[in-house]
Order: sequence, then structure tokens, then C-alpha cells
Amino acid sequence: MISGYVRVGKPRDSLELFWEMLALGVEPNGFTLSAVIKACSELGNLKLGRCFHGVVLVRGFDSNHVIASALIDMYGRNYGLEDARRLFDELIEPDAICWTSVISAFTRNDLFEEGLGFFYLMQRKYRLSPDGFTFGTVLTACGNLGRMKQGKEVHAKVITDGICGNVVVESSLVDMVMDETDLYTFGTVLRACAGLAAVRQGKEVHCQYLRKGGWRDVIVESALVDLYAKCGSIDYAQRIFVQMQVRNLITWNSMISGFAQNGSGKEALRIFNEMVKEGIKPDYISFIGVLFACSHTGLVDQGREYFSSMSEEYGIRAGIEHYNCMVDLLGRAGLLEEAETLLENADCRDDSSLWAALLGACTTCTNSATAERIAKKMMELEPDYHLSYVLLANVYKAVGRWNDALNIRRLMKDRGVKKMPGKSWIETNRNLPSYFDGDYLGMAGKSNFPSVENLM
Repeated sequence: MISGYVRVGKPRDSLELFWEMLALGVEPNGFTLSAVIKACSELGNLKLGRCFHGVVLVRGFDSNHVIASALIDMYGRNYGLEDARRLFDELIEPDAICWTSVISAFTRNDLFEEGLGFFYLMQRKYRLSPDGFTFGTVLTACGNLGRMKQGKEVHAKVITDGICGNVVVESSLVDMVMDETDLYTFGTVLRACAGLAAVRQGKEVHCQYLRKGGWRDVIVESALVDLYAKCGSIDYAQRIFVQMQVRNLITWNSMISGFAQNGSGKEALRIFNEMVKEGIKPDYISFIGVLFACSHTGLVDQGREYFSSMSEEYGIRAGIEHYNCMVDLLGRAGLLEEAETLLENADCRDDSSLWAALLGACTTCTNSATAERIAKKMMELEPDYHLSYVLLANVYKAVGRWNDALNIRRLMKDRGVKKMPGKSWIETNRNLPSYFDGDYLGMAGKSNFPSVENLM
């Protein structure tokens, strides 16, 4: 229980339980002392930590490497570097954990050269193998010394030792690289993280940006708004957005799209209207976010108004993305014929993606003639698109035209059109394997989706 409280970030509870244990006459062992020393380290209570060090000496635990490592770490974290070094030097045969603790103590106290020296000494003279924590500490030292080449050599050692994927190592690598970067690079890396929905890596870059004293840079903060919005952390995005003293069009667009994509359509429209009131002219991207918001909130009338104002008030020519949003908006409202007319009059009316969007809206259509017409149009534009055939066959079945449904299935087979298997990406232990469902291909029992147990 004492160790458990420390692990879950409750060092005070850990110490209280320790005093209670002593009051009941229960003697502490090495594991107990190690835990309470860690608690003192977390609380920054060096005075109490020294007292426990005395207990360790009195009870003869001074040769216990677990306790020694905890003491070295405590002194290193709380500006007692001389004590940490003295304790380490008194150890007869320190193990790799003790070496890591003293290297970490040097690094925490900005003695990066000494930390690197001990790192090479533990390997060359004592033949000890560093772990992920050792590498993480050393990479941090390389970053602070500006030694990119040396950092790359350490990274190579990480790879050859098979420690890739360790969160401590990866965070330190980000720190090391970011120590050599400027604000433009921060913005570029954050946009890359946003494009990949890599929120964990994006947060690491964000932390490094703050550690370097970065603040009030509109390019980086706009990229942060975009990152968190695209990754579903809309609260983080809004918090940054509200605190920004300067906002550009990219910032506003990121917030509008973020709200729209995260189910807050009305908030997206509110931000858009606020942007216009502040005198910022919306662009092509702005209206994609607005129309998407209208579509997913069912605001048909407002969607029509925004679509019209885009060209009439702002001179922006509607593109494929805008038409896609309008088709989705009208399709969700059951206004398929209006959506069809809109596409027929569009400059991009022969784009298959637009008709595919309209085709998707036909899945709940009660007008078989409209659904049939749209499906046939899609089959003309893209003969190999399997959903056109599937939908049309389903429409025929729904109205009792079984022979027509069978003919569509035959036509699909004759043209060699096959169903595409449904595929999903699932992140497990930071890997991104893909899975498809065999049942979709008609192979019963061949689904390769992982079990719950395999995901744990």
C-alpha cells in the first residue's frame, strides 16, 4: 500500500501510512524504506529524506542497490548533488540502476558533461548495459549541450539495443531535436502531427515549445489549435484559442473546423460570425467548416444562406468540398432531388465523389426512382465503384423488383466488380496494425479483428 500510494502520485498518503505502520509496531523492510524515500523525493522533503538515510545506515540496508538508487535520485532531484555523488562513490559495486540514478542527478543539476562521462564509463569500464531511462537522460544531456551528432550516435545505440518505442527515450529525442529548432520548425512539426492525428507526439512538441519560453507566436499557436482540434481535444484547442492575443485567418479556420468536426456545429457558426464581425474576411476553407457544421447540425436554411453568400458576398467560387457538404446537408434532410439538381448545375458535376456522396444519402431513400437514377449516374461515371451496384440492387429488392436486383448482381460479376473489405486502424501498444472483417467478404469465421485480451 505504501508503494502503491507513491506510484499513483500520493506521496503524503504513503508517509502517513508508514507512520501508522510504525505505530502498530510493524518493522519496515528494504522495500518499505525505498518507497518512503521516493515519497520524500516527490515532496521535495530533503530533511526527512536525510532522516530515512540515517535509518538505512542504522538498519544495515546501505548495500541495498534499490534503496541506494532511491537515495541518489532523491538527492539529485533536490539539489543535494554532492550527497548523491558521495553515496554513489561509497557503493562497492553499483548496478546499472544506480549508475542511471547518478547520471540523472548530474543532468538534473545541469552538469551534462559529467553525466555523459558516467554514461560512457558504465559501459566501457564496467560493462553495464543502459536501459530506457539511462538513454533518455543522456539524450537530454546531448540536447542541452547542442551535440546533435553525439545524440544521433546515442539514438543509434537505442535502436541496436531494441529500445525503440520507450516513452522516456522518445520524449528525450523530441527534446534533443527541438533544442536546435526555431519557431518555424515548431509550426511545421505540429502541422505534421495534426495531419497524422498524432496527439501524443504533438503534446510533446507543445511541451518543448513552452520549455523553450515560446509564447504568443501566432504561427505556432495556430498550429496547436489545429492539432488539438483535429485530434478531438477541442477543449485544449479552445483554451489556446481564447488566450491568443493575435489571431490570423488560419487560427479562426482551425477553430471553426474543429468545432464542426467535433459535433459542435452551432459553436462553429458562432466563431465564424465572430470572425466576420472582427473584420476578417472568410476564405475557401472557412466555408468548408461552416457548411460542414450546418450539415452535421441539420441547419438546412442556414446552409443554403451560407452557400449563396460565399459567391454573392465574398466572390468565392464553390468547390468540390463545398458541394460535398451541401449534398450531405440536403441528403440528411431527405431533399435528394434538390441535391441532385444542385449537382446537375455545378461546374464540377462530373466529379464522381459528389455523386458518391449523394449515393450514400440514398441508403434511407423512400423514392426508388430517385435512388435508381442516382445509382445509374454513378455507375456511368465510375463503373468499378461497387457500392453503386449494391445500393441499386437493394433498392430493387425493397420495391419487390427481384429480377432487376438479380440482373444488377450479374452485371457486377460480369464487370469484375468486387466488394472492398472494410478495414480499420487500431492503435495497440503504439503500433498501427490494420484489420479487416472476413465476414464482409463472405468468409465466415475469418475475421482478423483482435480480441479484447490481445488489445490489453
